[in-house]
Amino acid sequence: MPLFTIDSDKCLREGLCAAECPLGCIEFEEDQLPVSHKKKFVYCIGCGHCMAICPQGSIQLDQFGEGTLKDRKLKVSGKQVEHFLKGRRSVRAFRNESIGRDLLERLINLTQYAPSGHNARPVRWAVAATPEKVATVAEATIRWMRDEVEGESKLAASLHLAGLVRAWDEGTDLVCRHAPALAVAYGPRRGITPAEDGVIATTYLELAAAGNDLGACWCGYVLMAAVRDKAICHILGIPKGYKAFGALILGKPVRQFSVIPPRPKADVNWL
Repeated sequence: MPLFTIDSDKCLREGLCAAECPLGCIEFEEDQLPVSHKKKFVYCIGCGHCMAICPQGSIQLDQFGEGTLKDRKLKVSGKQVEHFLKGRRSVRAFRNESIGRDLLERLINLTQYAPSGHNARPVRWAVAATPEKVATVAEATIRWMRDEVEGESKLAASLHLAGLVRAWDEGTDLVCRHAPALAVAYGPRRGITPAEDGVIATTYLELAAAGNDLGACWCGYVLMAAVRDKAICHILGIPKGYKAFGALILGKPVRQFSVIPPRPKADVNWL
């Protein structure tokens, strides 16, 4: 069973695709076209390394559409990456402006390029794309918090949930910060690395948002409620056997940050 299609006119017969395949799914003999390995082709995880390494764009995995050749002029410098990563800030104050659904969808689709254990990509998304929908999730989270407070749980005491409930009753949302959008990453409870995949995908979304002039902040309260309260899972559409692994509030920031504050050096044990 073939895994891919080769454009014989474009292929330089260098065997880069076979050399790059992490699971040996491609066979190559000098000056010949690459072919699927007779036995190992079943191990293909659809990572796309074979397509990504080909400078001619001559190979196409049958499970994918046609790839896009990288524009080498768009290469980001190390200094730009450093500036971007250092400049990222958690944003908790948002303009009263909605985010277009097209933009949200484009940013979430970028998370499909995040690293994933065995390229399983199990992450799914629950998105509240309007302030009203976000408020619905925030209100449900407050209901969960109120139950914790009334039950005098240790969690309520350690996280000062009574203060958040009191603020909500007074008209201030400290759960979702009156954000215009909320995105929750969830995945199967069991799998190769579902929790790690969810956290990485959420981080990708946060960085993608920052690169598109949006502010974002990890919404720990919603995440905490979602892993403990079935009512929250129902609102988010998280099915049985699945679990929330990351949550972000998103919106256009009220203020712009101007200075990059210092951070201590990383604690490294060099081997």
